[in-house]
Amino acid sequence: MRFLVLCLLGLGLLLPATAGAAVPVPNGYPLTGAVTYDVWREGARIGTYQVDFLHDGDKLRVHIRMNVEVSLLFIPFYHFDHEAVEDWVDGKLVHYASKTDDNGTDRNVLLARDGNTLRGQYNSQQVTLPADIIPCSLWNPATVDQKQLLDPTAGEAFAVTVFDRGLEPVKEGAQTVEARHYSITGEMHREVWYGADGLVVQASYQAADESVLTFKLRGGVARSPAPSQTALK
Repeated sequence: MRFLVLCLLGLGLLLPATAGAAVPVPNGYPLTGAVTYDVWREGARIGTYQVDFLHDGDKLRVHIRMNVEVSLLFIPFYHFDHEAVEDWVDGKLVHYASKTDDNGTDRNVLLARDGNTLRGQYNSQQVTLPADIIPCSLWNPATVDQKQLLDPTAGEAFAVTVFDRGLEPVKEGAQTVEARHYSITGEMHREVWYGADGLVVQASYQAADESVLTFKLRGGVARSPAPSQTALK
């Protein structure tokens, strides 16, 4: 199942995002710790999406895990399990690895920075990408300033245009917060809401079966001594 965004408004109502409209990022973002989202489909919780942040000097490791299972009459008929590691140094992506089980279809991406490019593989295919591309994992507020994004599961670069839809009230746990809504369109589609602290508060997608998947922030950063390490290379 490849997720596509649900565009609720015509593009004529949107304004292109600009450098002045970028998400404000507080000093120290992101904090070391874990952020968890519940994944909802048609009123039912079907999984989780967790992002762990670990700082080590000028290095940042981001460990992402997504696990989704959809059942019909309590019988599972679809699952999506994704794990990725992003290594950043001085704000630059230097290494990316992901493993995805898309309902029995394996997708593996491995990339490393090599001068002005990211080189590696998607399954058995060779991949070469611009070094400044960032994954569409959404945690990075710089996402809204990009002209292309890396598909986290297939290692492809997709051309995008980002539209700023302004501040909107969004539920965050038991409270309602103001979050800035962006629409990512083009070869990849996303709807994403960023809070004042730089965190993604909510994201929504349309699945291949046209159902809407919504990722809702369970709470703020759960500060831990160190997120769990992963053997993913």
